[in-house]
Amino acid sequence: MEASQPAASTSKLQDVSDLTEVLLSGTSNQSSTITLNRPGSKSYLSRLTSFSLQELYTEPATLQTQSHHLTSSLTSLTHTSYPTFLSLHQTTTALTNSLESLASSLSSLLDSSLPALEESATNWKDRTEEVLRERGRAKVVLDQHDKIRDLLDIPLLIDACVRNGYFAEALSLASHAKALSSSTSFQDKSPPLILQSVLAEVHNSVTQMLLSLLGTLYEPNRKLPALWKAVNFLRKMDGFGPSSPFASPDSKSKIQVYLSSEDIVSSEEEISSEEQIALAFLIGRETCLRSTLETCGSDVTRLTKDTERILDDREKEDLARYLKNYIDAWREGAYDIVTQYTTIFLERSSATGPSRSGSGQTPVTVSSSLQQEQELLRLHSLITTYTSHALNNHLLPILAPALPKLSLSLLPSLLTQLTYCSTAFARMGADFRTILSLIFADAILQVVTSNLRFAASKWDLRLQKATGSPKDASSVTTSSSITRRQAVTPPSKWLVTPTAAASPPTPLAASPGTGSSPPQAKGPAHIPPQMLASYPPLAEHTNSLLGVFNNLRLLAPVSILPDLIEVVHGVLAQGGDSLLAYLQAYASTLALLNTNAAVTEDEVERRRKERGIARAVGDVYFGVFVPFVERALVEGVYNSSTTPTKENGRDRKLDIQIEQWDQLKAGALKEQEIS
Repeated sequence: MEASQPAASTSKLQDVSDLTEVLLSGTSNQSSTITLNRPGSKSYLSRLTSFSLQELYTEPATLQTQSHHLTSSLTSLTHTSYPTFLSLHQTTTALTNSLESLASSLSSLLDSSLPALEESATNWKDRTEEVLRERGRAKVVLDQHDKIRDLLDIPLLIDACVRNGYFAEALSLASHAKALSSSTSFQDKSPPLILQSVLAEVHNSVTQMLLSLLGTLYEPNRKLPALWKAVNFLRKMDGFGPSSPFASPDSKSKIQVYLSSEDIVSSEEEISSEEQIALAFLIGRETCLRSTLETCGSDVTRLTKDTERILDDREKEDLARYLKNYIDAWREGAYDIVTQYTTIFLERSSATGPSRSGSGQTPVTVSSSLQQEQELLRLHSLITTYTSHALNNHLLPILAPALPKLSLSLLPSLLTQLTYCSTAFARMGADFRTILSLIFADAILQVVTSNLRFAASKWDLRLQKATGSPKDASSVTTSSSITRRQAVTPPSKWLVTPTAAASPPTPLAASPGTGSSPPQAKGPAHIPPQMLASYPPLAEHTNSLLGVFNNLRLLAPVSILPDLIEVVHGVLAQGGDSLLAYLQAYASTLALLNTNAAVTEDEVERRRKERGIARAVGDVYFGVFVPFVERALVEGVYNSSTTPTKENGRDRKLDIQIEQWDQLKAGALKEQEIS
């Protein structure tokens, strides 16, 4: 019985309050205490004590399932009814704000508005007396309302006319206002203040009109009709006369007027209003042209600002395209300025002068006729000076650094474009084709020189690579060490094709005692000799030079032919130096190898072939390649019958190299048997 008592006592908890007290005593959190003291918590704890052990094990899973179900239900309710929640929140917020606003309005009404109303009612009599006095004055103004309104509307009407381009009407209104101020009723006293104020506003409006007309000259897209209209109104307004707001304090100021070849004009003349307008016209249009060219010229300047930089093919094409756009913009802008100036100022002056002298109403004296002629001469001088300025400041400074950076194939199209442009300007007396020929000749000379020297540098590099490091003959003693330390590449390895190595083609034998390379039969100047194909490096060098000449053929100025001949001679002499250095180095190597007595017959035959190839290469270079390149330039490109020789200008260095080659061929490279 004593053993069964513990089992009976643990079957069910009888005292629930003791369990709640235990849980409360085990926590110090205020929120947990409140939760445990709720009736629902006590009811659950009471129901929990009635569970069996198996039910207690399954209770956590049941609670978790119910929790998930409640969470899912709450989430579904939130998703389906969220507009109702939002509407309820907004309605509650709006109602709260409305009530607060109503309370604030009622407080303001009670605290400030009603006392102010009471104060205004008490001061009504004083205020009505002031209003009556104002009404009396207003009645007087109302009686003269029509006249005052017409007077006050004059500045507004002038502004409206100026904004809409009705400049003639604006000038008529300004004249009407001035006529009112000079009325006979104001001769003995000053005009009323209101009239003086109106005249001041009219003066400001006329000044704005003058600024608007001058601003028209600075607008880029304005054509001849608009500019003609603006200049005519500037003449009517006497925009730079004594009464103009832009006139100098001394209206009789003198300026120096210099003409290059006109002795009829004195060195000091009074500048006329027409000349000032013409100068303002040119300044305004020049500003428009400069702004247009800055946009097009920025790309050109970006590629040409570094004079030492070499452009690739893509950049050269981009530069040519930018130059074409710049030339088109300059041609259109400068041509428009010159034609507009000629139409507005020169044709008008030419047509006005004879009509005045032949009119019976306006007799013209000899002095006034002379002044008109002098003014016309100065106007002509002004546009001539501007044309030179536009050419020297806008076009030539862009072309000079840009053209040498282009390839030869891109220059003909630019020259054609500029020639058409110069032809258009030639109709106005501004032909600049001579300047173009000088600029393009210099650019072509620089480009061709650069291309030729680049081709020569590749040839020199190949020869230097084949030459290798020089060897000291005293440091080599045995044949094995010679073979191991030899640096000069034999000619048969790279200078001649394998098929031609056994019997390399050479030019005709020289005449005995001449001491120079033999003359060869002349073929077409534009077709290289066939024997050059047996020497691939020399053939590649020939193709590089002929490629430059073919591009030069498209645009070959005759004036640079002597300079080109000198450059070609320098390139040929540079290549000859490198070839002689290689052949001398190889001859030294052969001489060093001959110090070894143990030489087989195969080695003797190989050395004999190498000497033959070396002699053939030298003969072909100085006897075939050099004369052909000279003829390719002079006859093939320029179709000239004069071939450069010693008498007519061949570089002396080439002759010295030929003599050195003859000496080397007769000495170290002389065919001999090696035992």
